[in-house]
Parts: sequence; structure tokens; C-alpha cells
Amino acid sequence: MIPVRATLTEFTDPFCTWCWGAEPVLRRVEETYGAQVGVEFVMGGLVADFESFSDAANGVTDPADVAPHWEAASARHGMPVDSAVWTTDPPRSSYPACIAYEAAEFQGTEAARRYLRRLREALATERRDVGDREVLVELAAEAGLDVERFRAALHGDGARAAFEEDRKHARERGVTSFPTFRVTAGDDERWLAGSQPFDALAGALEAVEPDLDRRSPRPLPEFVEHHGPVATREVAEVYGLDDDEAGRRLNELAAAGTVSESERGTGSLWLAGGD
Repeated sequence: MIPVRATLTEFTDPFCTWCWGAEPVLRRVEETYGAQVGVEFVMGGLVADFESFSDAANGVTDPADVAPHWEAASARHGMPVDSAVWTTDPPRSSYPACIAYEAAEFQGTEAARRYLRRLREALATERRDVGDREVLVELAAEAGLDVERFRAALHGDGARAAFEEDRKHARERGVTSFPTFRVTAGDDERWLAGSQPFDALAGALEAVEPDLDRRSPRPLPEFVEHHGPVATREVAEVYGLDDDEAGRRLNELAAAGTVSESERGTGSLWLAGGD
């Protein structure tokens, strides 16, 4: 078993489009370093309630204001979004989704990672109301969690307490934007605020742990099968391609019946297997 040599912690929130935009870089970290780098998440609680929320920098005071912000962000980070969720059936608070992540974490870090990814996909590309508890339970089933254990944790006190600890941790460390990354190995640490390119995270990881070994990513069909659904931008990032070339390679695999495309808002997600 390969020991964890360094840890990458993302301070995050399921509502945050720039955290969704960080997924390609996280996928590249996972493919490059494998089990040598542990990836953890701290829930920040971006929106307690839109009744009292204001983000003057992005012009957001109401759910409908999020739609143009998401579209502008998607044009920059490249991950697909369907902004209509914010004008049709918007969630009012990110707290339920944050607490749901904590409930998933009682089933292990891998289960929690799958669940967080499913949360992001559902909100960003499927117009799902991730403020609704029943939707959160449905997503747990879709992510392969033990649904009854998840439901019990979601309704219990432990998940909420864990979320409050996460918020306290973020405040104590002075985190004011999402995503924020903390890179640690032993007593050494590096902090990076905001969206980061792979080279910045890799540089921080290799600064705190110079003995990290890099590896090539698995073949593209295996990548889609292992991580799917994946976005075109994720494939581009992991394999060092531009988006057009990534799309061309994915379309070749789709023509061969190896992967299938699901159009989502401003882009697409790709799954293993044909239509």
C-alpha cells in the first residue's frame, strides 16, 4: 500500500462554481500522484440563506443573480453549467448540502468524495435542488452510498456538528474565498487562495514533499470508466490538450461505442459505454 506523503485540502462549498471549476485540476492531481497525495475537503457554508446573502463583488443578492455569474465563470473555467436552476427551482441555502457531505463522510473519505462530486454535478448540470433533503438522499443512492446509514446521519446531530467544526476551522485559518487550498506534509504547509492552475498546486505539493513521484495518466477510456462522468475540460486538463482536441478524442471514442456523451448546459459530460 502506497503511503500518503502529502495532503491537499480544499476549503469549498457545493454552491461555488469556481470549486466546480477546480475539478479538472483535482483530477490531474489524482492522476499524477495517485495515493501519494491525500485529498480532503472542508465545507465552508457559502450561503446560509439567500434572504440575508450578499456578494457585492459578483453582483449576487438573489438566486436569479447567480445565473449570469455561473455563465461568465463557465466561460473561464470550462466546466459545464446549466444556470437555469437559479431561475426555476433554486436551493435557498448551501448548508443542507454541506451537512449532507458530512453525513457521507461517516462512510469514509472515498464515499464522501464520490458524494461531493455527485452534489456538484446535480446542482451545476442537472437543475437539482440540493437544498431538498429527499434530493440529497437520492444523490446518496446514485453515488453508491449506504442510503439508510446516510439518511440516519443526515437527520442526526453528528453531521451538523461536523459542519460547524468545518466552518470554525475555516474562520480560524482566515479563509475568505472558495476554493482555498492548503498543502501539507509533516510540519510544512502552503496556502493558495482562489482558483489555481495545476502547476501551482503541484509546485506547492513538491515543495512540502520533494520525493513525490509523478506518473502518466491512465489511458483515456480507463480514465472515463474510473472517474466518469467526466467533462471535456477535465480530459483536456489531465492529458495536456486544448478543449477542441479533447472533444475530438472523446467523439472518436463515442463513435467506437466506448463512451457516450450527455449534453449539459454549456457543455457535456462523458460516460463509459455506448448509448
